[in-house]
Amino acid sequence: MSLLDTHARTPTSCQDEKETLENESAIDSNVCKDVNLQPVSAHSSGEGLPYAPEGWPNPGDVWGWKVAARKSKGGYFYDRSLTLPASLQKGSRKLELRSKADIKRYLKSNFPNMTIEAFFTLFSWLVPSAEQTPKGENATDDTVTQRNSRWKMISGTHPTGEDAADGTDTQRKSKRKMSSGSQPTGDDATDDAGTRRKSGRKTKSGRHPTKKSLALVPVDSCLTPDQVANFDAYLDNLENMLVMPHIETTPLDQWTCATVLDMESIECCKKKLSSLLALDFPSLVSSNDVAEVATLASQIREDPCLSVDQLFKLKLVEQVPLAGEAFLDAKDNIEEADKFMADLVAKKLKVPSLKKEYNLLKDKVAEREAEMDISVLSLKEIDDQILQLQSKRNRISGALETMQKDKGKLTSELTKVANSISTLVHEIQSGLSQKSKWDLKKANNVRRVAEIQEKFLTLRGLTF
Repeated sequence: MSLLDTHARTPTSCQDEKETLENESAIDSNVCKDVNLQPVSAHSSGEGLPYAPEGWPNPGDVWGWKVAARKSKGGYFYDRSLTLPASLQKGSRKLELRSKADIKRYLKSNFPNMTIEAFFTLFSWLVPSAEQTPKGENATDDTVTQRNSRWKMISGTHPTGEDAADGTDTQRKSKRKMSSGSQPTGDDATDDAGTRRKSGRKTKSGRHPTKKSLALVPVDSCLTPDQVANFDAYLDNLENMLVMPHIETTPLDQWTCATVLDMESIECCKKKLSSLLALDFPSLVSSNDVAEVATLASQIREDPCLSVDQLFKLKLVEQVPLAGEAFLDAKDNIEEADKFMADLVAKKLKVPSLKKEYNLLKDKVAEREAEMDISVLSLKEIDDQILQLQSKRNRISGALETMQKDKGKLTSELTKVANSISTLVHEIQSGLSQKSKWDLKKANNVRRVAEIQEKFLTLRGLTF
């Protein structure tokens, strides 16, 4: 089918249908394994534990979660997503991580020190459905036990012939492959594991049927009676196995098995990708599904039936998220440039009005300067008059002070004269009161003088 065919856009993701074997067993179990998970209905959403992290990477951060409608046979939801907390959101678009591959890419680019295994220990990735009770709890517990313990594999049928000596090495390789590979949840985990074990036994044992199924036994624990019986059956068939050739698995058988297991998920991913590519490029890169495009393309590339042209186009599709970022940055730059040019044109249109306003203000300033010059001259004349009056005032003040001093002197003399007059009058009045006395005294003295002159008048001319 062509990748560019238009299909109805499915509301859920196909990415978790085809989870790669890498790191799957490590991230299916987490700290919520002992918590009784509350089943939820289809298209439910929420925040925080047990289905989303809390308190990471910053204290108080709460992640959101959401599930779609599809469920596995074990009763768990196929399609679920995580929503970043507010502290990690960038821009107005709400970023969602819709698969483990998206989460792995996000952690690798933003938190390189945080491993995918450590991140999935913060919450439960498995979300049970309320419409279908999960039946794969034992399978989940086996996955957790298988991750935490060291296991070895004991098969009821082993290679025969000269390759029997290599049986132990083959078991160890199978053990490592299963412990590092993915572990689907619920009945799917049991069915897929059983399919792989059956395919492996058919390929390796050739024309002989398997008598006992594959068993996982902890190295550090004792063998159970069933395991002892399995090993006894293995010893009973040891002689026959030593003469049987070991048949290697061909690439064709592996491709057939992978095709049977993955074809449905690949077809679903093709429909999903085609519905996304039906959008125009700006709408695609602006949506929350742009990160899912690369994931879908990488999953579809596993289809061995693709042509070279389709592979080339898928490789181009994988570059859509990066190209979308560059596209959005370029659009932002274009908008900024348009805004800058519009502002520049508006500024140019504003120049004439500003020039006219400048000329008007300039004329008003000239008028004000002329008025100010007249006022300055008037103030100068007033100041000159003030100086003249001040000088005249100083002269008058000096003359006034001189006259004040003269007045003081005259007043003092006037006082003295007045006092003299008063004294003289007093003396005159006193003399008048004694005039008769003095007249009498004078008359007496005149008479006495006359008497004395007359007495000594005879002595005039007397000589001796």
